Amino acid sequence: MVPAMAATLRSAGITERCNDGEILAAIYSFQLHKKGAIMLNFILETVKAEQKEALLNIAEFYIYHFSTLKDIDLNEQGRWEFKPVLNYVDAEAEGRYAYFVRVEGKLAGFVLVSKDGDEGEAGIDEFFIMAKYRRNGLGQAVARQLFDMFPGRWFVYEYFKNESAISFWRRVIGEYTNGNYVETPVDEPNGYVGFIQRFTAEGKA
Repeated sequence: MVPAMAATLRSAGITERCNDGEILAAIYSFQLHKKGAIMLNFILETVKAEQKEALLNIAEFYIYHFSTLKDIDLNEQGRWEFKPVLNYVDAEAEGRYAYFVRVEGKLAGFVLVSKDGDEGEAGIDEFFIMAKYRRNGLGQAVARQLFDMFPGRWFVYEYFKNESAISFWRRVIGEYTNGNYVETPVDEPNGYVGFIQRFTAEGKA
């Protein structure tokens, strides 16, 4: 049973999409149940080289959130620079993808995805939705669309202290797969401590 707060995802005019995951133009709708079932459009927009600064800027909000979970400090310029996000820009050939999330044309978040070859697993490496768009269905709608874009095997990892993310991904993946996923705990020397869900995305017919 889909909770009342879940997103209702509708296609609203999807144009051609490249095989490597780059979106040329894709518009989807999600339903804001908290605001009288208003339908808003969101866009997954491939981050271009000239948009690197915007990606770095929005990533600072993401790191700000994580500073409550991990020991992360500002640099001497008073910034939370997260330069690894730049490794996903213009990196489709290496199996890395960066997308902005836009709602009615406004920046609302970003997503970083990696995929190990044509037949390998896809993974959500970073996933960030601005606070004003949370708990209204956007995050679930974006996640479901990403799963459909990259059919095949997936994994999603959550840090053990990030309880909201653990709850979110268990619910979203559970609903997407009808409960057909496997979750395993992770405790590795490199600092990856938490949970991984693995499942198969069938994609759209």
